[in-house]
Amino acid sequence: MPEPRQDVLKLDVVRTALILLDYQNYSVHPEGYWASVTPGLVERIAGALARTAVALAAAREARMCVIHVQNAWRPGHPDINWHAPWQRDAKAAGRSTEGSWGVEFFEPLAPIDGELVVRKRAVSGFAGTDLDRLLRVRDVSAVVIAGVITNFAAEGTARDASDRGLRVAVLGDCCESITDEMHAFAVTQVLPLIGEVVGVRDFARAVGQR
Repeated sequence: MPEPRQDVLKLDVVRTALILLDYQNYSVHPEGYWASVTPGLVERIAGALARTAVALAAAREARMCVIHVQNAWRPGHPDINWHAPWQRDAKAAGRSTEGSWGVEFFEPLAPIDGELVVRKRAVSGFAGTDLDRLLRVRDVSAVVIAGVITNFAAEGTARDASDRGLRVAVLGDCCESITDEMHAFAVTQVLPLIGEVVGVRDFARAVGQR
């Protein structure tokens, strides 16, 4: 699997936000939906989850703005886009609905008091949410993104952030996908065209938490 680039990352901590995407029970918990239908998923994402915990701890120590983005639909899925196969699949499986255990944040990466939570019903963390406003009222000009799936939520949010004029950095080693090929294509071919792809060690150094 390709390593994130090793350039020195420099950040203005006051004007940077760490955005964590879809670290929820249904997607990353060993007893969650995706683990039940994807052989080997638990082992595949274990390293990324551990590194994300390191990134989150570093951001908290640096008193950075931390925003947790959660995907959830209303019971019965009246708010899905019927033209999107992945959303039709979610309705068919009856997953990811408000109030369910599945949409709760994975405990090791769950928000604490003072951290912001945004609920989305699409791929990008910006689509139909107040994420953009939350960043603007805090004068945030740069976002550091981590999430699952790499080529879905992380890439989609990174694209949207860039289009809105934000500086974008993606923690490549905190993201994971269904296959090595999907993850690798996102972090080596797509995301470097949108912003910076860096590792958790670079991020920890940049925020002063070596």
